[in-house]
Amino acid sequence: MTFSHTPDAPLARRRVGLTIIELLVVMVIVGTMMSIVVPRMRISEATEVSLAGMQLTQDMDLARTRALATRNRARVSFTTGSIPKYVGYLDTDGDSTITQTDDEMYALQGFATRALPTNVDFGRGNALAVPNTTGSGAITFDNNRVEFDSRGLPTPMGTAGVVYLVHQRDPNAVMAIQLSPSGSVRLWTWQDGAWK
Repeated sequence: MTFSHTPDAPLARRRVGLTIIELLVVMVIVGTMMSIVVPRMRISEATEVSLAGMQLTQDMDLARTRALATRNRARVSFTTGSIPKYVGYLDTDGDSTITQTDDEMYALQGFATRALPTNVDFGRGNALAVPNTTGSGAITFDNNRVEFDSRGLPTPMGTAGVVYLVHQRDPNAVMAIQLSPSGSVRLWTWQDGAWK
């Protein structure tokens, strides 16, 4: 069977593109789906605090490691207030004194200055003190800082402390970063009225 096209037959016109009605229907469907999906993708308050706690733990460990590697003192200094943050320093001239200069900050070769995430602050919220610790407040280290000696140990000898992080919108979203006298760090999460 063969088909032939005769030049006299009218060609069917093809419709190209979308009508305004079709575009509006597609936009309504996409908008509805986005209103369902986007709120579920929002990070929870507890997760936001947990991430900030893990970052602080890594940064404290970096300061300790740099002190050990260079055989010089290192410090992490915490600042509370309108922009809660912490700054790391490394003794650059080997005189066992940290004066918190820009040179010492950049010598740490790590985080320099790190502000906490927007909704996270230093604080305990509704949480009790971490078990077997002393001191009160959001940061239990003397002068709001922790210092490591050339062996990577907190100094003065036997120094231990805790830094508490809380979410500004949820006083139960709390994390604690505990430093032992040996320099090891433990993360605690406040959950269901207890530390875990």
